[in-house]
Amino acid sequence: MYRYHLRETVVGDGRRPARTPLRAAQEQAGVPAGRWMGRGLAVLGLVPGEEVTEAQLRNLFGERGRHPYADRIEADRLARGDCPKEAFKAGAPDAG
Repeated sequence: MYRYHLRETVVGDGRRPARTPLRAAQEQAGVPAGRWMGRGLAVLGLVPGEEVTEAQLRNLFGERGRHPYADRIEADRLARGDCPKEAFKAGAPDAG
C-alpha cells in the first residue's frame, strides 16, 4: 500500500516516474506539497503548515504507521545507548 500512496496518490492520482523525487513529481503533476494539519501535531513534534516530506510518508505508510520522525527518534535513542531493538520501538505507534 505504501508504494501505491507514494507512486500515485500523493501526485494527484497520476503515476510518479521512477527515481523522481517526490516534490519534483508533485510539481510536474501540478499538485501542491502536502502540509501537516490538525490539533494533535504538537504532540508529535510537527508544525501546522509544515511540508510533509517523503521520509515522513515512508514512516507513516511504509512502516506500519511509525512516527513521522521515527528515523530521527531511532538515531537519538541509539546515540543515548539504547539497543537497536529498543531504539526502533521508540518510533512505533505504541511507544510511550
